[in-house]
Amino acid sequence: MGAWFIFDMVGFILFDMVGIPGNLVILYAFTHMLMCHRKVTPSEIILSKLALSNLLVILTQGIPVTLKTFRLQNTYNDLVCKITLHIYCVGRAMTICITSLLGCFQCILIVPSPCKWLRLRENLLKNLSSVMISLWCFNLFVCSTHLAYSSSQAAANSSIIKSHTVMYNFCCVVFPSRFLYLGTGTVSVIRDLFFLGIMTLSSCYLLSMFYQHGKQAKHLLGLHTKHAEIQAAKAVVALLIMYLLCFGLDSLFWIYTLCVYPVSLRLIDAQMFLDSCYSAISPLVIILTNKKVQTGLKCETRRRPKKLVSSHLNKYQSFSKYT
Repeated sequence: MGAWFIFDMVGFILFDMVGIPGNLVILYAFTHMLMCHRKVTPSEIILSKLALSNLLVILTQGIPVTLKTFRLQNTYNDLVCKITLHIYCVGRAMTICITSLLGCFQCILIVPSPCKWLRLRENLLKNLSSVMISLWCFNLFVCSTHLAYSSSQAAANSSIIKSHTVMYNFCCVVFPSRFLYLGTGTVSVIRDLFFLGIMTLSSCYLLSMFYQHGKQAKHLLGLHTKHAEIQAAKAVVALLIMYLLCFGLDSLFWIYTLCVYPVSLRLIDAQMFLDSCYSAISPLVIILTNKKVQTGLKCETRRRPKKLVSSHLNKYQSFSKYT
């Protein structure tokens, strides 16, 4: 048992243990907060969608890779491999799209001149559901080739990997032609780089706003009213920087795999490790920095004493009627 195998096994098991409960906690907190307060903000809706996408990545990648480390990959047949790989690719793509959307939305919230951006903000709020549906449909279409050409038997039995094969550790995608292989890879790279560019611009803008806020907070009272937005934006910047590091390297690895043949299996492991890293660690950042999530978790504990007191009062009132 080599050191690389131990690192691979321990890393993905930790990601499963941290990522699955963390994303479930965020989804539960926002759902429970909706039941308590009957409303959620657009940023909370975006964060809940991000948690759902992260959960899809962990469930469809972390668990299969963990099973492979225990030599249990034969439990995945071709049909299960197709569905699992398709959901993983869509979840990964939605993660980068939603993170970019979150950064853009946070930039609009803390812009110093809200009157100029009021129309854009209103349009985004009004069409948020349409934007989400469009992103889902786009990524479902782009990732459809993985649903058509993925196979678990090729990953398990073939000793020779073709030049137009994409390996995903637990299964692989064998494209019928080199042209379709390069076309699908190019579209995926352009999509990732586009949203990574948006995240880079939004991160730079938010960092510049933090610098101006710290420099002028003593003189401009208007900036004090945006203290909550500034604190929320800092958490968003942490997510953006983390994503740029993880998926920036992942995109470089993906470009390398398109240009070089054959591809090292360790490079594939490193690429999938980076994919899981953000989906497992980002929930911890959200839970520790988002007060709304913490409030949502405390909502149930606050409601239970009230129900208990009201039940005692009802019993006392009913008893007093007969005394």
